Formats: sequence, C-alpha cells, structure tokens
Amino acid sequence: MTKKKRRIHITIKSTAMVFDEVLKNWGRAEKGLPVDYAEAELSFTDGATMLSTLSEKRMELLMFLYKHGAMNIKKLAQKLKRDYSNVHGDVQLLLRFGLLKKDESSQIFVPWDELAIEFPLAA
Repeated sequence: MTKKKRRIHITIKSTAMVFDEVLKNWGRAEKGLPVDYAEAELSFTDGATMLSTLSEKRMELLMFLYKHGAMNIKKLAQKLKRDYSNVHGDVQLLLRFGLLKKDESSQIFVPWDELAIEFPLAA
C-alpha cells in the first residue's frame, strides 16, 4: 500500500478571494453539505510577501529538515552552519505559517512531503 503524500498548496490570492471561499464553505457546512478541503492551502496576498517568506535560506531549512528528520533548533543551526538566532526566527515564522510543526518532545519537523507552489503572474 502506497502512503499518500502530504501536500500543501501555496499560492497568491486576494483577501477578498480567501474571504469568499470561507463564506462559500461556511454556507455549505451550515446546510450539511460536504466542504471541499482536498488539500491544505497557504495563501499570500502578493508575490513579494510570498517570495520574502519562502526565502532561499528558509527553503534550504525546510528541505534539510525534511531530509534529516526532526531536531531541535540548536542542532539545526549547527548542521546548517547558521547563526542560532537567525534559524530561531526562521523556524518561528515557518511554524506560524504551518510549514513546520513541533512533535511531543518539541523537536521541529516538516509535516509535508510536497510544497506545491503556484505563482500566478496576473495576481
């Protein structure tokens, strides 16, 4: 049996679009209809914010953690040969956006197998 990949869809959407989707799904839920949450989604309101959030260093951190498994921030900073405070800040931001999680022993890990990043040019 093949394990289903855990995937998060990252895109750019206006605040109005996100609000409309929430209202649509709320209305469906109130009527007892199924709500479509086929995959997790993270939306940014503009490309500049997406690119600054998903910086080269943060993407490197995500890929390293995915490859090497859960660890604490101190060990992660040592392995990446980066300053602890910078790695700590990156981890806190990525935790806030749901791109990282903490396990029972407060080790951080990547809960996704795939980041599906969509960058519409007309956003």
